[in-house]
Amino acid sequence: MSGGTIEKTRAVETPEGTFTIRLIHDDLGSIYPGMVRYTVDILCGEEPVATYAVNSYEVPPGSLVDTREAAEVLFSRVAHDVASRPHTYVRSRHLTRPIPGSGAYDVVILQGSPRQFGNSARIASWCSDEAARAGFSSRVFFLHELDIRPCIGCYACYNFGYCPIDDDMPGIVRALESASVIVVCTPVYTGTVPAGLKAVIDRCQWLHAREKVLGREVHARGLLVAVAGQRGSEPFVCITRVVGMFMGNLGIRPAAPVLIDDLDRTRDVGKVEGAEDDVRAALRALLAPRDEG
Repeated sequence: MSGGTIEKTRAVETPEGTFTIRLIHDDLGSIYPGMVRYTVDILCGEEPVATYAVNSYEVPPGSLVDTREAAEVLFSRVAHDVASRPHTYVRSRHLTRPIPGSGAYDVVILQGSPRQFGNSARIASWCSDEAARAGFSSRVFFLHELDIRPCIGCYACYNFGYCPIDDDMPGIVRALESASVIVVCTPVYTGTVPAGLKAVIDRCQWLHAREKVLGREVHARGLLVAVAGQRGSEPFVCITRVVGMFMGNLGIRPAAPVLIDDLDRTRDVGKVEGAEDDVRAALRALLAPRDEG
C-alpha cells in the first residue's frame, strides 16, 4: 500500500521462518498541512502478512509522544509480538476489509428528514420516480432509519481508506462512490440540516480519505432540494453552504439548488404550485446526456 521511504528494517528469526518488519514514512502534506503517516509492514519471507499505521493527525496536540515516537513504539511492539507469536502471522492478517454490500445505483438520494412521511420524503419519492421514468436505477436512504454514528475526528481513515466505526455508513459510502447523481433532500432545522444528515455529511470525510489514499474518486453531479417553514431566502443561507461544502469536498459537481420556502403556511409541498415540476426538471437535467464537446 505504501510508496513512502523505508526508514527502518528488522529481521526476526522464528521457528515459522524469517519475518521482516519495516517502518515506512509517507508525506501526506498534499492532503492536510504537515500530515505524515508511518506504516509498519510485516513480511513473512517475501509475502506481506500484516500492516499497521499511525498518522500525525491521529495524535492529539499536547500528547506526551509525537507521531514518530508513537510509530517507534508500534514498530517495537510489533517486532516483539512477531517473535513471541510467529504462528499468528503466518497467514495474512488484513486490518482493512472491502466495503460490505453490493448496491450500485445511478441516482442516490439522501433523505435527511426524520419525518418518514414529511415533505422531504415526498420530494425523495419524486426524484426516485423521475429517475425510473428516465430508465435509471435509484436508492433512497432514509437516514433516520439507519445506525449512523457521529464522526469522532480520529483521522484513521487516512491510514487505509477505511473508517473503524461499525455501523450502517459503509452502504452509503459504497452507493455514493458508484452514483452518477447524488440528491440531498432536507428540511431546514434551526437554519441548517437535521442532525442525522449532518452526521452522514461529517462521516463522508471517509470518502475524502478514500479518494486521497486509494484514488476512489466520486464522479457525480449533485442536487440539493431543501424546504423551509419560513418565507424568503434567509432560512437557506446556512444549509446551502453546508451541503455545498459537502459536495465540494468530495468533488461532486452541484447544480442550482431547488429551494422551497413558506411551508409553515402551505404545510404540504405537494400543494405548492410548480414545486414538483421544478424538482423533476432539475433532476431530469442532470440525467440528460451531456455534450462533452
